[in-house]
Amino acid sequence: MIGKSRNKENRVYRSSLTNRELVVEPAPHVTGHMTKDLLMKYTFFSLCILAATAIIAFGITALIIEIIAVIVAIISDYLLSLVMKNKGPLNLYSAAVSGLIVASSFSSGIPYSVEYAVPTMDPAIQYVAVAVISAVTVILFKKIQGLLGRKYLNPVATAKLLVLIPIWNTALIPQDHLIAAKISSFTYLQGALQMCYSYNAPFKDPLLTLIILKNHGWLGGASSIAVIVVGIILLIVCRGYLKWRIPLTFLATTAIISSSYGLINGEDIVLRVAYHLFVGSVIFLAFFMATDPATTPLIGFGQIIFAIGLGLLTFILQIWGNFLGGSILALIIMNLTVPLLDRVVIRKPFGRR
Repeated sequence: MIGKSRNKENRVYRSSLTNRELVVEPAPHVTGHMTKDLLMKYTFFSLCILAATAIIAFGITALIIEIIAVIVAIISDYLLSLVMKNKGPLNLYSAAVSGLIVASSFSSGIPYSVEYAVPTMDPAIQYVAVAVISAVTVILFKKIQGLLGRKYLNPVATAKLLVLIPIWNTALIPQDHLIAAKISSFTYLQGALQMCYSYNAPFKDPLLTLIILKNHGWLGGASSIAVIVVGIILLIVCRGYLKWRIPLTFLATTAIISSSYGLINGEDIVLRVAYHLFVGSVIFLAFFMATDPATTPLIGFGQIIFAIGLGLLTFILQIWGNFLGGSILALIIMNLTVPLLDRVVIRKPFGRR
């Protein structure tokens, strides 16, 4: 290639093979209709739909949690942008998305199982906890972590675990879920789910409740069917920009492992799969946290490996770790493998030794 300068911004190169002029745009030489701000807008409006379903399921508590998380995230982003300036510019939609994900990944609601019910977190502590998680997410794991050149850990997942570990037993996951997970016999587990989701719930069948509308658990997972529909629409609208292989492979891996486990133990396979996909944090995390562009692999094959590992770790933590929020810990563990996956999977440029 023999080059000559056209102006300060563009360069014209003449190919010796085709004798055609090729106009090269300024770095990073990528064009397209999608921008980061537009992607954040689409994600924000998608999360607003799920936030509305959470309000229907959980009432005014969900609305307060969502408002607190978003306001704290926006204020934190604004104040830090004043200090960091060009190193951390203001991005209101990105901050609002972070706030809504914090709220959506927060467990709330009162367990409706009389036998297994355990006192839940005090409302005042609940609101303070979500505010702290939102601030830590934006300040420490979005802005400051971004100064490292790349983000190694999912901001919301890491901030949530960091803040809630001291009050793990009363805040991280609904207590009836924790106790239900310890029941080895699936017959008794069916009874626990029946009491947990049938009493004072929209549907008497726990399977329908798990899929259509739950009354406690993750706010973002209040309606599993809503998460699936909204998540798929978002992937279609932002196709080519969101990593669709991760949720598809993650959910498929979880479904295959859980159905195999149920088949080996002679259980109701449908209920076993629904239990692992919809009771905990899996369904929301699959579409709105595991697809985070900054903390997941760049190349498709690396994304598939990442998602398979995420599914395996989630199942292990749910079954043998008695932790139905295991996907959030599994996500952080797999985040740490991303630099290695990118190094192994991404091919070296032609001609490099």
